[in-house]
Amino acid sequence: MSGLIPRFPCARPLSFRKSRDGAVTLVFFTSLIVIFFVYAQAFAGAPEREKAAQLLKSAAKFNGEGETDRAIAAVEEAIILTPDQAEAREQLGTLLLKKKLFDDASRAFNEALKINPNMRSAKTGIGLALIGKGDLAGAEAALKNALTLNPYPAMTHYALGLLYQKMNNDEKALLHFKEGLRTYKEGKK
Repeated sequence: MSGLIPRFPCARPLSFRKSRDGAVTLVFFTSLIVIFFVYAQAFAGAPEREKAAQLLKSAAKFNGEGETDRAIAAVEEAIILTPDQAEAREQLGTLLLKKKLFDDASRAFNEALKINPNMRSAKTGIGLALIGKGDLAGAEAALKNALTLNPYPAMTHYALGLLYQKMNNDEKALLHFKEGLRTYKEGKK
């Protein structure tokens, strides 16, 4: 009977003995399992990310139509679906600035910065919130910090212009407004 089953010299049963082949096989299969779970987790969140993206688009539309409260509600729902998305928190901060809810806006911007510490728009947003609260010294420090990391500084220069205007320093205000306009024209929004 054993003569009926062909034997192949390269076919060996898998074993996990203390051999080099067994260790390589173990590492290979372990890697496959890890990759499978990483991709499974990524795809598991895909429907939530899609819905969150739609909500953020709706929020932008609502904001453009002057419906800030509906925009805020849509962004908050997107944040619930994707709490790790810094852009949604930054968008919420911007909407809250529009409503003059400066403390809430600062919180939203700080949450965005916890997720993405280099998010320049959130740093600028904190400066704008501090201007709104009347903390001009804090706003100046925040905006100068935002400007140092910002390759697209038009909005930050504009915010510094507003700050210096409130501080009655028209020369610095004009300088930053002009610099903001120049960088905006260069496409560095």
